Amino acid sequence: MSQPVLEPIEHPSAWVAADMARAEEWQATLPGPVLDELLAEADRIDTTDNAAISRHAVDPTRVPQAAGYFAGVEHEVMAGRGFALLRGLDPALPDAILKAVYWVIGALMGKAVSQNVHGETLTDVRDYGKQMHAKQVRGYETNANLMLHTDRAEMVGLLCLRPARQGGLSSVCSSIAVYNAMLAEHPDLLEPLFTGPHCVRNEAAGKSFFYRMPVLSIQDGALSCRYSRNNLDTAMRYGAPYTQAEKDAIDVFDGYASDPRFRLDMMLRRGEIQLINSFTTLHARSEFEDFPEDDRRRCMVRFWLTTHTRRPLAAHFADYDGITVDYVPPTSVPAS
Repeated sequence: MSQPVLEPIEHPSAWVAADMARAEEWQATLPGPVLDELLAEADRIDTTDNAAISRHAVDPTRVPQAAGYFAGVEHEVMAGRGFALLRGLDPALPDAILKAVYWVIGALMGKAVSQNVHGETLTDVRDYGKQMHAKQVRGYETNANLMLHTDRAEMVGLLCLRPARQGGLSSVCSSIAVYNAMLAEHPDLLEPLFTGPHCVRNEAAGKSFFYRMPVLSIQDGALSCRYSRNNLDTAMRYGAPYTQAEKDAIDVFDGYASDPRFRLDMMLRRGEIQLINSFTTLHARSEFEDFPEDDRRRCMVRFWLTTHTRRPLAAHFADYDGITVDYVPPTSVPAS
């Protein structure tokens, strides 16, 4: 691994919390003509369930103003600041229509990719009563605190249908700004992040194996991040060979990312949409407590996108085209 460039990165994606003090820097209200086109296209969609919605192909020529608007949003998220919060959807709209509009928005910025072994491209993020760290349980299926991380996708979208009774705070942080801070104050700890500490992968058969995954990489001058503190901690618990320098590097990286000087917190409300560039922006969610009524329980809707904006990437990002679909439903046994 070559020595990373020892220069700070000056780019809109290298923001700190103080830079985002003005809400207009990262929040946008959807214009009326754009909303009209989105709602008209949503009326064309079979909203029976998430699978039906995600089968709908959007023709950009039917929504020209929305297509132009979201080309700008995509550029800001993927080549600019690295995240955005969209407002303007009427919270009185039914869940199914909010989901349909959200699907149209995603389709205008890229191609939705599989988020799990079931091949879902539109996924409800809620507490399914599962336990964090249990075998084959994903963090988004629990109500647990999700530490700052990146998802395995170019752009991550979250639509809020219902916030929790308490908690569920969403946080974002610029991984580029964290790199700059480490370069200035802990340059000796950057090398372990570029070399890559060990992660762990659990296979369906119950086998696990370790592999190195760079946290930071530079390709053609572009710095990109791939990070999951939960996975790194799990690898340590499983006995992965970690050097003290690797442990220190992860702790310092995570310390900066969690620091309020670098972290921006927001509470998503019904109808709001958060968009994140995974290469430059970390995100997290605090633990939450739900309402007892099922129809009031916290629910976000997620998509993962491969966008139109191309970024030079190292080889270890080759799996960002969606999770392999390998779920085989149980074979039904005919009655005797």
